[in-house]
Amino acid sequence: MQETNKIAITGLGVVCALADNTKDFWNALLTDNSSIKNWEDLKQADFKYTHACRVANFDCDPLHRGFYFSVSAIEEALAQARCKSTENWGLFLGTTMGESAAYEAMAEKKQTFNAEEYTGFSICKRLANKYPKIKTFQCFATACAAGNYALKAGMDALLKGETSIAIVGGVDPFSKIAMTGFSRSRAMSASGICKPFDRHRDGMILGEGAGFLVLEKLENAIKRKTKVLALLEDCALSCDAYHPTAPKPDSSGIIDCFEHLLKSNTLNHDQIDWISAHGTGTKLSDQSEAQAITKVFHRHKPYVSSIKPKIGHTLGAATAIEAIVSVLSIQHQTIPHTLNYKDAEFDILIPKKPVLTKVDKVLNCGYAFGGLNAITLFSSC
Repeated sequence: MQETNKIAITGLGVVCALADNTKDFWNALLTDNSSIKNWEDLKQADFKYTHACRVANFDCDPLHRGFYFSVSAIEEALAQARCKSTENWGLFLGTTMGESAAYEAMAEKKQTFNAEEYTGFSICKRLANKYPKIKTFQCFATACAAGNYALKAGMDALLKGETSIAIVGGVDPFSKIAMTGFSRSRAMSASGICKPFDRHRDGMILGEGAGFLVLEKLENAIKRKTKVLALLEDCALSCDAYHPTAPKPDSSGIIDCFEHLLKSNTLNHDQIDWISAHGTGTKLSDQSEAQAITKVFHRHKPYVSSIKPKIGHTLGAATAIEAIVSVLSIQHQTIPHTLNYKDAEFDILIPKKPVLTKVDKVLNCGYAFGGLNAITLFSSC
């Protein structure tokens, strides 16, 4: 592959309940700290489940919290990438709920708004107004796989020459609407503890946050003399079209994604060092994901871990934030562990503590309602 077809990652930015910058975020991931808390306002509102991961001390207009999360993460990523030229920028954003606080206010009849100003697409438009170098933007409402969809779109736009800098990521502020929906679907953890892949897991914990990456062609990064953090090699997408919320029992859609990435990039199974798992802590999702990994990687077991016990499920931001962790794991040659994992149910290799080891190739996984499957492949430079 020529340098003209290689996609470099040159900037990272994150805001989540664990930290509001990538340095502190990475350091916190390597501890046993978690941002899960029991929230009094959810108790007062008579929510059945009151544990969540929410960003504290973030002062902004609550109705545009997603926009301000995005600005904070994008500013950090742009600063690291040193994007100060007159490059043509593209924005590719994934989200599940958009600015859901506005809809909650409307439902409570506190205020009346123009609903179109609080969608995911409206976040894109506000960001484009803030950053005039953004000439094109797209929004992906593909739920919990949205960050990976944004990465795929940004990569494609760069390869087609439609943009020279791609700002890609995902955002979702905490949503009481989502909290209600997941509660009614019995997906929330009754214990208030997220335990992905553990035999005694009992559900997910909702989070919030934003994660953004700066992508550009490798030749462009070299020309600009900016540091290349890792490479985005590929992204595979599939759709089960099986059930609105439940994963396909045979995990065939996820398996197809794994196999496509391995085959199209001429990789052997033993070349994958780490799988950054979707790992929500729900019964069916974890079972489906673990089953797919077991079937695909039966000859070689890469490490598998989830960061959701630390930051919660950040919905449309999840795979974007986990993409950042994938890059950081390559940078630091360290694999984060899965907090709260104690009793094995599946035949996969899940570290209980951080693992200092060779990290050359990472798969970042996201699966969403509707049977949407999205897996990205990252590698070292």
